[in-house]
Amino acid sequence: MFIFKNKTPQERIRIADKNIQRLRSKRSNVSEFYEPSKYWQINQEIHRNKVEIDIAKVEMRQPVSKTTNITTYISLNKTNKSKSIQFHGHYHNNKKKNIVGSRSGR
Repeated sequence: MFIFKNKTPQERIRIADKNIQRLRSKRSNVSEFYEPSKYWQINQEIHRNKVEIDIAKVEMRQPVSKTTNITTYISLNKTNKSKSIQFHGHYHNNKKKNIVGSRSGR
């Protein structure tokens, strides 16, 4: 897999697409019947790039967060062998709660 440190989703898509094109031309030179292990290894790398593109597209679709009283935390997780993306989020209201009967206000 690639190391995408501080890359935007658009840059990640461009890098993965470039690698897919390079791998496809490499795969066209390898025979599926005479070198099956090498052929399938290239297919696995192409699949990893496609998964990376899908993850970047999902990250691009997330709405821009606006400044509000609500704290939003959303994380995207993908394990190495998983074909799915896991979303997990927390939403917290920052307003102070008025507790009935509390003596702190007196």
